[in-house]
Amino acid sequence: MIGGRLDRYLAFRFLKTITVSVASFVIVFVSVDAFDHFSRWVDRDVTIGTFLRYYFYGLPYIVILVLPVAVLLSSLFLVTSLSRRNELVAMKAAGIGIPRILMPLFAIGAVASMFELGVGDFVVADASYRQSMVKREEIDRIEPVNYAMRNDFAWKSPAGAILDIGFYNGETEVMTDVTIEWLDDSARVTRRMDMERMIWSDSSWLAVGAVERVFGPSGALVYTAADTLPVTGITEVPRDFGTRQKATTEMNFFELQNYIHQVEAAGGDARGDLVELYLKLLFPLSNLIMVLVGAPLAMRSSSSGKASGIGLAVLLAFVFFSLLRFGQTLGHNGALPPILAASLADVVFILIGLLMLARTART
Repeated sequence: MIGGRLDRYLAFRFLKTITVSVASFVIVFVSVDAFDHFSRWVDRDVTIGTFLRYYFYGLPYIVILVLPVAVLLSSLFLVTSLSRRNELVAMKAAGIGIPRILMPLFAIGAVASMFELGVGDFVVADASYRQSMVKREEIDRIEPVNYAMRNDFAWKSPAGAILDIGFYNGETEVMTDVTIEWLDDSARVTRRMDMERMIWSDSSWLAVGAVERVFGPSGALVYTAADTLPVTGITEVPRDFGTRQKATTEMNFFELQNYIHQVEAAGGDARGDLVELYLKLLFPLSNLIMVLVGAPLAMRSSSSGKASGIGLAVLLAFVFFSLLRFGQTLGHNGALPPILAASLADVVFILIGLLMLARTART
């Protein structure tokens, strides 16, 4: 019966081991990072409150980072322990199959995946931004940025244009000393506009004192100078420049999806952003996949000690994250479709896990 005493026993032990593993990883991570920055923070008179806030906001990212490894390590430790104490033999002697024995572990892995999906998508991005603000304002003592009126900053448009802005005044909706460059897929400048001012007029941008250069593929140049020129290809409105532009890694799923729609509507290349979008959905599955791979593997090597288990977990995690990064790179370069690039590591490890589970179930 699902949810019986045996299921609760296995689920409790597995959850307890995961909790201890995550806590250990977090303590080690924070300790190493704190000691690395200790002398610098002492020189800047960083208070205990600032120290605690900095790592409190960094905690969600650390947990999400180490959770898959903790799940893998816990599955190896738990199954090895059950085997060493002959509990697995007793379960199989009672007629319980291997897949049924591992069902509570798969359930916890699925819950961990859903937890990571929720926390990673809606908590980590905001917490990481708050951590960066604590570092900027309380540790580095840099004045807060007034996004409604600022100078000398760059802006990347969803259309792929790069704006170099000398000064932006959000109250008058005017920019001064502006340079805009449009690049193709090979990072070659195809168009450039230099202007004294860029003003928002009649729901569109207008360049004042402008020079425009259009570079053809064969090196031909079309040069235009005028008192005023319309600025086409910039989809942002003034209020967009008056807010902090998020990196794609700081966006949640819906924000990134909306950003991709803007890029595609403007004719930009959204392949890399699509890879990141699919990763937001597929990476949390790594927790369930680690159980699928780790538990059958531990059954086949139950005589190994804890040191061997840790080494095996590190090796598997390294291979998984290497495949993840490899697929991500191929997706950004356009060598693989975004969905395949984002799922490469998951697909490989799911196939390996199912194969090992089938072989273990037959023994």
